[in-house]
Amino acid sequence: MAEALYRKWRPGTLSELVGQNHVAQTLQQAVLTDRVSHAYMFCGPRGTGKTSTARILAKAVNCLSPRDGEPDDTCHMCLAVNEGRAIDMIEIDAASNRRIADIRDLTEKIHYGPAEGKFKVYIIDEVHMLTPEAFNALLKTLEEPPPHAILILATTDVHKVPLTIISRCQRFDFRRIPSKDIVEKLRKLSVEEAVEVEDEALMLVARKSTGSLRDAENILEQVIVSSEPPVTELDVRQLLNLTDESLPADLLDLIADNQVKNSLVRLGQMIEGGKEPTQIHSSLIEITRVLILLKTNASDGSELGDALKERLQNIADKFSMERLIYIAKTMSDVNFRDVLTPALPLEIAILESIMSQQNTESTQKKSRETNMGSAANKKSEEQIFEGSPVNTEQKPKLAKPISEKQTKDTISPPPVVSVTETNSQSEPSELGTNEVSLQTNAGSDSIDEHWNELLRSLRQTGKRFNLGALLRGCKERKIKDDTLVLTFLHSSHLERVNSEIEDPLVNGQFESVVENVLGKKYKISVELANNEMKSVRGPISQQSHLVRAAQSLGARIVEERSKT
Repeated sequence: MAEALYRKWRPGTLSELVGQNHVAQTLQQAVLTDRVSHAYMFCGPRGTGKTSTARILAKAVNCLSPRDGEPDDTCHMCLAVNEGRAIDMIEIDAASNRRIADIRDLTEKIHYGPAEGKFKVYIIDEVHMLTPEAFNALLKTLEEPPPHAILILATTDVHKVPLTIISRCQRFDFRRIPSKDIVEKLRKLSVEEAVEVEDEALMLVARKSTGSLRDAENILEQVIVSSEPPVTELDVRQLLNLTDESLPADLLDLIADNQVKNSLVRLGQMIEGGKEPTQIHSSLIEITRVLILLKTNASDGSELGDALKERLQNIADKFSMERLIYIAKTMSDVNFRDVLTPALPLEIAILESIMSQQNTESTQKKSRETNMGSAANKKSEEQIFEGSPVNTEQKPKLAKPISEKQTKDTISPPPVVSVTETNSQSEPSELGTNEVSLQTNAGSDSIDEHWNELLRSLRQTGKRFNLGALLRGCKERKIKDDTLVLTFLHSSHLERVNSEIEDPLVNGQFESVVENVLGKKYKISVELANNEMKSVRGPISQQSHLVRAAQSLGARIVEERSKT
C-alpha cells in the first residue's frame, strides 16, 4: 500500500517545519540550553504541524547526538519515533480516550521511569475533547509531573480547554501557513515524487487548502492520481468541482454595468453548465473580496495570474468602495436553506446589488434637480419664518418650512401645510415658535417622500436595530424647530419606541440616520395622537451628552430631578 504524502513527507526536524518559525526557534533554543518545560500546549488550525512538532520535540529530548538543539534523525531513538515504535513516547487520542478512567490510568503510569531514553513524553491530541472530570483529574499531574515526564497537549479548539489547564503549560499558537510557503513545499514534494505540476495548479491548491499544509498535500495527491502529467490548473478545478473564476468575474462585470437581464441570463447559463448555486455563491464572495483588496491596494492579486488580475482590476475601477461593501454584505446574507428553487436566493442577491445602485443614482439625480431649482428660487428662500434668516451651511434636503403668509402668496398650487402656535399662553418666551407639519402632498419635497428611505436605512443599521419596524406604526411625522416629532396612536407603541431610544447607542444611530436622509441634524421626540400626552423628549440621558457618555461606559441613572 502506498503511503500518504502527508505522512511520507512529515517534517523530521524543527528546521523542516513550514510557516512556524516562531515555534521552531523557541523549542530549538530550549533544547539547546536544557530548559525544556514539563508541559506544553500546542494550539492552532488543522494541518499546521502541531502533532509533528510534538514528535520532533520527543526526538530532540531523547536524541543520542543532538545538533544545535535539533535531533540528528539517524540514531535508533529518532528512528523509533519515526517508525512509531518508541516505548518512551506515548500518544493518546483524547477524542476516544476522554473519560476520567483514561486519565487516571495515565496519572498512575506516568510515575514509571522511561525504558530507554532520558524522558518519557506524553502527547495528548485533541485535548479539548476531555470531559470536565478528566480535566480535573489531570490538573495535579500536569502541574507537578515526575522529573522524567513531559506532557504535550495539542488542540484545534483552545477556547474549550479550561484556563486552569492552559495556565500550567507553555502555550504555542500555530499559524495558518502562507500560500507562498505551501507552494514552495508542494513544488519540492512534486520534484521528489517525479511528477510535473504547473505553478498555477500549485497556487490553486494552496489557496483552496486555506493555510493547512496537510490539506494541500492531500489535494495534490488526489490530482496526481486522477490526472495525467503534467498536472494543470484545469485538472485541479475539475477534481474539486470549482467554478472558473472568470465566470463570476463576468457576472460581477454585468452587475457593475447594472444589466439586470444579462446578469440573470449569465447566472442561468452557469447553473445549466453544471455549477451549483452554492459554488457560484462562494466564488462571487471570493471575487468580491479580491476586488475590495485591489480597490484598497491591500493586495496586488498576483496569486490569481496576470490575465485574471488585469481583468479584475478593470472591474474594480467600475465600483465604488461603498458599493463593493454592500455587495459583499448582500452576498454574505444569502441563505440556501429551506428553498425549493436553489437559484432564487442568489438571483435576489444579484437584483438587490443592482437595484441599490439604481436607487442611489435616482436619489442623486433628484437631489441635483432640487439643488438647481433651489438656486433658481434662492431669493424666495432667504427666510424659513418671517424675519428668520436661513443658515446656508446647514441647508437640509427637505423643503424649507414656510409661514402661512408665504404659503398663500408665493406657492401655487398651495401645499397642505398646518401652522399652529405652541404654548402661547403658558410659555411667553416661545411665542415666535411655529409648528410646521411636513405632511404635504405627494408632489412636494417632504419628510413623507423620504420616509421609506429612512425606514430602509434604519433596518440596515446595527445588528439588533428594531426602530425600522416600530416606526411603521407612526401616524404622523413633523418638524418642530430642530426636533423631529413622531406621533403614535397607542401608548404601548410609544413606550416601546421610547425604550429603544433610551439606549445612547441606538439614539445616536437614529439621529445619524435621520441626518443622512434629511440632510440636517434633528433631535427625536415622540408623542401620542389627539394630545393625549405631551411630547416625550426622552430622559435626561438623551439631553445631556455627559450623562449619555457615562451611560455608554456602564453608568446607571438612579434618580432624575426636574429643574424648578
